[in-house]
Amino acid sequence: MYKRWLGGISGISAAKKIALEEQVGGAKEIYYMNKSKLEKIKFLTQNECEILEQYQKKNPKEEQEKQIEKGISFVSFRQEEYPSRLRNIYQAPYGLFYRGRLPEEDKCAVAIVGARVCSEYGRNVAKQIGYVLGKMEVELISGMAAGIDGAAQWGALRAQGKTYGILGCGVDVCYPKQNQDLYERIPQSGGIISEYCPKTTPRPIFFPNRNRIISGMADIVLIVEARKKSGSLITADFALEQGKEIYAVPGRVGDKLSEGTNRLIQQGAGIFTSVQEMLQNVKKLTVQDGNAAKKTGKTLEKLERLVYSCVDLTPRSLETLMENTGLPLGELITILNTLREMGCISEVYKNYFVRTEIEV
Repeated sequence: MYKRWLGGISGISAAKKIALEEQVGGAKEIYYMNKSKLEKIKFLTQNECEILEQYQKKNPKEEQEKQIEKGISFVSFRQEEYPSRLRNIYQAPYGLFYRGRLPEEDKCAVAIVGARVCSEYGRNVAKQIGYVLGKMEVELISGMAAGIDGAAQWGALRAQGKTYGILGCGVDVCYPKQNQDLYERIPQSGGIISEYCPKTTPRPIFFPNRNRIISGMADIVLIVEARKKSGSLITADFALEQGKEIYAVPGRVGDKLSEGTNRLIQQGAGIFTSVQEMLQNVKKLTVQDGNAAKKTGKTLEKLERLVYSCVDLTPRSLETLMENTGLPLGELITILNTLREMGCISEVYKNYFVRTEIEV
């Protein structure tokens, strides 16, 4: 209840919410803090203290009941249900409001994004890829926007697959309006997700922020069509920072909708040439995620899966893993040692770990 209240506060960054909750003991304690105590928190500005005071006037229980009536759930950063892929990104959201469900941890996820005003060719490509991924039971992440995003998500739904729409507004607000049917269908098998409080209306500044969540929730990011300057390229930038696999559909030279994707390929993104090639990459990634269990013949426990998901093929420090998992040092070291014994990870040099490549 109180975590949901804290998650709904606008004007205070996710990082500060996480730090504040950690410092004072929890969201409930924050709700009951008086002005003098708030002002003693060094990293809070005067304006942020005033924002908290205003939100303290709200009734958390009443707000929660209203949201539950609308079918809106909430998960915070410190809860086990929070998507592990997101813990691993810069500026991870404090919490997520959602209708339907969250992505499954053990499934491969592909994000497909592209131009809102797209070509018919681009629309068909996105729809076809979404359909095949749905048949493969690969989860599809996108922004539910007009054009490429919506086409890919419709493709997944028609294959009875699961797709997740990440919004730049509250989950009880359908944007764009023309995607009302898609908005209603997605939660039946997947989910509508946002870091913004219900009733929040869409604003231009919200969309670049939500793009980090789209890429953060995915293993692979595919750009179908994009102009030279577009939100899709912002998603690609986030994906690059997050160490995700990036692919782009090549387009005709001189076509405005191909300028962004062709530039990405020039800069080193993978070239998407066929659905079959994409499926091979997805298959490889899916096998890799499950290779620990296949090699050892046993299933990883929940906390072991959490730690394993935060280790990558590039070295991750012990400090980074502590930050991303939220686990105490002693418990984290114990789990890392277990994963090493199972052959899932290796320590490449002192306190730096990588996933172990396993042939299957």
